[in-house]
Amino acid sequence: MRKLFFAVVLVLVATCSASNGLEGESLRSLAEKLGIYIGYASINHFWTIPDSNRYMEMARREFNILTPENQMKWDSIHPEPDRYNFSYAERHVEFALENNMLVHGHTLVWHNQLPFWLNRQWTKEELLKVLEDHIKTVVGHFRGRVKIWDVVNEAVSDMGSYRETIWYKTIGPEYIEKAFVWARQADPEAILIYNDYNIETINPKSNFTYQLIKELKEKGVPIDGIGFQMHIDINGIDYDSFRNNLKRFADLGLKLYITEMDVRIPKSATQKDLDRQAEIYAKIFEICLENPAVQAIQFWGFTDKYSWVPGFFAGYDHALIFDKDYNPKPAYFAIKRVLEAKVSKGR
Repeated sequence: MRKLFFAVVLVLVATCSASNGLEGESLRSLAEKLGIYIGYASINHFWTIPDSNRYMEMARREFNILTPENQMKWDSIHPEPDRYNFSYAERHVEFALENNMLVHGHTLVWHNQLPFWLNRQWTKEELLKVLEDHIKTVVGHFRGRVKIWDVVNEAVSDMGSYRETIWYKTIGPEYIEKAFVWARQADPEAILIYNDYNIETINPKSNFTYQLIKELKEKGVPIDGIGFQMHIDINGIDYDSFRNNLKRFADLGLKLYITEMDVRIPKSATQKDLDRQAEIYAKIFEICLENPAVQAIQFWGFTDKYSWVPGFFAGYDHALIFDKDYNPKPAYFAIKRVLEAKVSKGR
């Protein structure tokens, strides 16, 4: 009976995929042949949304790594000083592991989405103790199951300096070093990365980030990788600068991750806009696959139906590789062609 059940599920998934134009190999299958991960940010309470079955079918077919979009952040997982709530985060982890996906934890230290109880005056020693407890408790809880952690997120300002956050203003820059040390102590096997936006190309922000991580590595701080969020728009990026930037971070001995990619285009998108979006996605994949240090490429979601973009970027939408009806867009097929070409040649 169990075998019959899974056979029926596979037939239903195949039927749904074919109806959406998803004949042939999935992105996941192609990525696995190349020895890389391709993934997505999993939305809050995905198990309760009206189209949860369709959402999960598409996710398990196309991806082999998952990042909980919000439900591992402080306000969700540590809502009160002496209380942790792992129930929501567990659902993301369980879904990933049931479907042979890696889990990328997001995030242990950030200045946004903090619980109200942190909004008070702290001494340096008090806040260090709070931060240590949080990191060791969360990482320890998921030890062995969450394989990658965004340990510190967005600690650098857009101008290329330390961001003035609760952590920096109260503790000083040493909070970054301590966060990585505590995470390593809590799970010696986890991959620990620094994650930020607008550091994809060589610019003042990425220069500061590069120097910061270089110095920390030289001190022996356990930073294993760097996460490039890659939230970009229809104008794309300087590809040569991106390629050179990846190389210099790889030369530090870091693993490279594209962690939150989306390419936003105008709400009133034309076919030309969709084709341009596809070109950008394809080019970024091509450059990433040139560099053996790149471990994973993840999108911040996968269907436009549940994208964060319209709520944060006025006039923009359609940033992901599936439309709001789960149909693959030109970007999906462009990425697939890049992966197929690389498989045929070998990475």
